[in-house]
Amino acid sequence: MLELYENIRSLRFFHCMTQSELAEKTGYRDKGMISRIERGLVDLPISKIELFAKALGTDPIKLMGNSWDQVEHITGRLSASEQSLLDNFRQLNDDGQRKAAEYVEDLAGNDKYTAGRGSADRPSASPGETA
Repeated sequence: MLELYENIRSLRFFHCMTQSELAEKTGYRDKGMISRIERGLVDLPISKIELFAKALGTDPIKLMGNSWDQVEHITGRLSASEQSLLDNFRQLNDDGQRKAAEYVEDLAGNDKYTAGRGSADRPSASPGETA
């Protein structure tokens, strides 16, 4: 079941979505619950898995996949620098991934590093996909 939580986090990153944005799309009050879900500290009922799948532009079966292989299809759409970032992220242990996610979320929330792209300007899905 841990793969579910890893897939939620990786797809959230893929869609350039903050934990707060995902919380809003899935009916949670704040990003704290999303953080706990991504760390596997909360068991999700099927109804919530379906909400997460919809918010992340996938289906529940793929979201619950048993390995990264179930999510691998997204990497074909990544630029070389995005793929490099993902490869480096995958080499980190859980604590390292958590810290990297915090750094990226902080950077993404700072206009200095996003060229003025606010969260409303970030795409919630890839072209051809629905969020």
